[in-house]
Amino acid sequence: MKEVPLTDRATRVHAFVRDSLPKIRLGEGGCDAGYALPPASLALLRECVAQLGIRRVFEFGTGQSTRAFLDAGCEVASVEDSAEWLSETKRALDGLAGAPIAFFQLPLRLVWHRGAPMRSWLLPAGALAALRAAELVLVDSPALPPFREHALAMALAQARGALIAVDDAGIPTVARFCRRLAERNGAPFFRADTDHGLFFAGPAERAPLDDARPFVETLKAWRRYFHPRCGA
Repeated sequence: MKEVPLTDRATRVHAFVRDSLPKIRLGEGGCDAGYALPPASLALLRECVAQLGIRRVFEFGTGQSTRAFLDAGCEVASVEDSAEWLSETKRALDGLAGAPIAFFQLPLRLVWHRGAPMRSWLLPAGALAALRAAELVLVDSPALPPFREHALAMALAQARGALIAVDDAGIPTVARFCRRLAERNGAPFFRADTDHGLFFAGPAERAPLDDARPFVETLKAWRRYFHPRCGA
């Protein structure tokens, strides 16, 4: 494992996460939007897009954020496992003919992540290229938040110049793996307590990615795979 030189964009994202992001104040959240991102979280993401001049976004999971990013002038690539949720997203985009959006409907599969089974995606070449080119990555899926550890690891390893945001960071498991992956890889981070909790990380400084986890966390991951309701 070694430190990798940061691009100019990655350096700018690092400074944004450390210095600017904690100062953004957009009002109180707390809206119960179910699985969707609530308005205050969407507003925070739009502010990040505006301040960093972001033009390319990759989403793990589609929804209201897809429309918000398109309305902000971004090109969007989204991976989604639910045909029903994807259809709902497309209906919400009626009237945006020709919008710069690429959808990848892919099933969740069993993946092995550092000795633990999870349900996540194996990205085809087109989706992987979009992830690598992204300037912002939103991790808001799979629906079971602990499985997002694999998506976050992919984002940190592949999107080397991107601001990365993970929803549901108010869940203890999510908060733990977000902080662990960021700290182990030299990525600055900030947790916004808006709504479900948004965890932001800058680009990783180390390669290959250090995604090791404590043994007890691996045991918990096995338990969650077979008993998803067992807790965080």
